[in-house]
Amino acid sequence: MASQRGQQPAARAHDDPSSAADSRAVAALARSHEVRAQGRRQLQETRARVAEVGGRPSAAGGGPVPKADEPTARAVDLDRQIQRARNSRARLAQMAADLAETEDLVAAIHDRLADRDPRHVGQYRQAADHARQAARRAREIQRHTAG
Repeated sequence: MASQRGQQPAARAHDDPSSAADSRAVAALARSHEVRAQGRRQLQETRARVAEVGGRPSAAGGGPVPKADEPTARAVDLDRQIQRARNSRARLAQMAADLAETEDLVAAIHDRLADRDPRHVGQYRQAADHARQAARRAREIQRHTAG
């Protein structure tokens, strides 16, 4: 690329792919700095707005939440948590009931297989017993969570 005098010709300096890549990298780095600075400004503005209303940012992104020491905010939050816990317990009880029913079916299938295949009767009976134990545990979970 160098001429006989050891200098790069002026016409080829702009055509050099490495200098184009360097300039793109410099531009990308400058843009990155701008974006980070803008993000810091937005964060500071958000913190200032939240401090003005006396709350804290919500994890769900629904705007500021009143401070936890306010009785109405605590009551609303507790009611929401209680309802969520009730719903979760009801779903867990239903899933445990469904699991118990499925394990009973598995046990019945293994019992039928044991009746049909005397060579593997021990394995099938053991699998049926395991399924019945799993069904009992699932029903126990259902009783604890449903009530």
